Amino acid sequence: MAQLSRAVGIVLRTQNHAETDRIAVLLTPSQGRLDVLAKGARRLGRPGGAALDVSNLVEVIYYRRRGLALLKDVDLRRAFPRIKGELPRLEAALTGLTWALRLVPKGQPDPTPFRLTWQFLEGLETGTPPGPLKVGYLLKLLAVSGHAPHLRGCLRCGGEGELTWSSREGGFLCRACGGKGEPLGIKLVRTMQGLARLPLPALGRLQVAEALLEEIERLLLEFREVQLSR
Repeated sequence: MAQLSRAVGIVLRTQNHAETDRIAVLLTPSQGRLDVLAKGARRLGRPGGAALDVSNLVEVIYYRRRGLALLKDVDLRRAFPRIKGELPRLEAALTGLTWALRLVPKGQPDPTPFRLTWQFLEGLETGTPPGPLKVGYLLKLLAVSGHAPHLRGCLRCGGEGELTWSSREGGFLCRACGGKGEPLGIKLVRTMQGLARLPLPALGRLQVAEALLEEIERLLLEFREVQLSR
């Protein structure tokens, strides 16, 4: 008889598989990313299928067969109705969970990304403004996954004058040390530093223009893709 295992996780993504099955990707504290195959989950009336909605916290019981984790049972632990009912919060949550999907490796125990993501979702649910919370979460997720950008001045000389952004070098790089392009505005530099430094619950107190947050997110996305391609 197959040995049963148990895990608690946040649903990062689901995708259809075969005719009636569904694969759920969970972020767990005990195994990093965990892919679970839910046989027959798309059949009408199948118990537990709705529990596997993206962002839900679930407890799963599963067993392994030929390397696959096959779902035996699922229990919904926490849903986030406010996130799902307000488009800006839902968009922020989906962006953050997509980043977790890219950055957290499969099968590596580390509770830190799980705790950070749980705190992010709780903040969205309880009313923290989604813009600063999302970008702060992305910065912190990069850090806990081993890809923190260098934000304390120029990564070569430590200076703070004429800083540019270098995804390939790993963060701020001043013009004198080879940085290319127009220097970043001081407001953008200080905002990035603040978002990275402050804990997630404190980010709701920051007043940051939406355009500035969008520019920081664009820089971080470019940085993530360059770092992960190495």
